Amino acid sequence: MCERKKSFWGKTWKFMLAFVFPILLSGVVRAVAVSMFVSPNNFAPGGINGIAVLLEYVFEINSGWFLFALNVPLFFIAFFCIGKQEAIVATLSMVMSSVLLILFGLIPSFPVYKTETNGFLAAIAGGILLGVALAIMLKCFGTSGGTTVLASVVNKKFKRLNVNWLTFIFDAAVVISSFFVYNRGLSFTAKLDPVLLALVSLFVTSKVCDLLLQGFKTAYKFEIVTTHPEELSADILSQLHHGVTMMPAIGMFSHEERSMLVCVVRKRQISELQRILKKYPETFAYFSSTAEVMGKFLK
Repeated sequence: MCERKKSFWGKTWKFMLAFVFPILLSGVVRAVAVSMFVSPNNFAPGGINGIAVLLEYVFEINSGWFLFALNVPLFFIAFFCIGKQEAIVATLSMVMSSVLLILFGLIPSFPVYKTETNGFLAAIAGGILLGVALAIMLKCFGTSGGTTVLASVVNKKFKRLNVNWLTFIFDAAVVISSFFVYNRGLSFTAKLDPVLLALVSLFVTSKVCDLLLQGFKTAYKFEIVTTHPEELSADILSQLHHGVTMMPAIGMFSHEERSMLVCVVRKRQISELQRILKKYPETFAYFSSTAEVMGKFLK
């Protein structure tokens, strides 16, 4: 009996960690970003959230209601055209954001960052939080919902159209619309402010999302073609304390047998490895950045 209970709670905990918590966290972060930084400073960050924020400005109704209404048809589109899991996951996250946006709007003392002079900072802060929410969804479920759903549906009909480009077009349409919604009756330059803030927010969102998805364990991979594999490997092992992988290689111009060494090092060790390579003038090497290092990295 005790083992069954442990098994039940173990499975429940795993389900919460893998499914429920990521959806809750992404919804909370997205709602805080919109309520605290985006809506008070009158700019639309693109996507379904951006459309909801624009509608809030026009009709003076909390964007949570619009976000919920917009995601009802998107749920059915995703459910029948893309996949059941993607539809459920994306919709639950958006519903969580919608409920929280409505609740935050009912709190008179809810903190907002509203400023006439530092809208740029609000766009950066909002972009960071939206990037975190997006990264959570993509990392855990591989979907973000919103305009990505529409882009995927169009891509199914027109295979040549890239989903990322379609998503960009939809987001750009929302950003351009903000030019005609905000600051009506003011000068041309004043109308540009919401557009520029939205672009800053989108850029920061993209960069933060990429950083979180790729991880912070960035490194550099060296590929070295040499006739001195043993000596060179010994220097790398003893001085840099990183492992080296050796593979046989043949130069197609000379048809001479050589060895290729593969080694991954930290950024601060690039110059040190380059100094080691200078001891072997006949060696050819190049390096490229890696997004993330996994497994045993140090010797």
